[in-house]
Amino acid sequence: MGRKVLTAGTFDIIHAGHVRLLLEAKKLAGSDGELVVIVARDENVRKYKGHPPIFTERERLFMIQNLKPVDRAVLGDLKDPLLIIEREKPDIIVLGYDQWAAEDWLTEELTKRGLKSKVIRMKKFEVEISSSSKVVERIMKLFGNQKQEGKEV
Repeated sequence: MGRKVLTAGTFDIIHAGHVRLLLEAKKLAGSDGELVVIVARDENVRKYKGHPPIFTERERLFMIQNLKPVDRAVLGDLKDPLLIIEREKPDIIVLGYDQWAAEDWLTEELTKRGLKSKVIRMKKFEVEISSSSKVVERIMKLFGNQKQEGKEV
């Protein structure tokens, strides 16, 4: 029998690191398991990253819902990021290498809520561009100062 695996993120500019994370999380679920992805709300992105997302939460949710490894995607909670985890009751929670939550803290908080989810932090994947901020840097480097037919690109 498969497991329910849950992961979360902003997923603002989808890149190879995101896809690798989702593929690895789906492997942990097993062929008959379920991968549930929590997509961060716009308000929480502004709060935790200090800037608004490029794509809206609805656009980011749509993109994640349509990726092959994802069985189900939901928007995060505005007040309590653990509320959806509590509702979903996953067997495994997968954290990206650079996500803010510490495994010990998360395990402790889940235990307080009666959950026994295993928390796994993924390693940084060997991909050319491993974060959305690096994608933005590359775009700015390639196109930031270019003009096309007298207009800003």
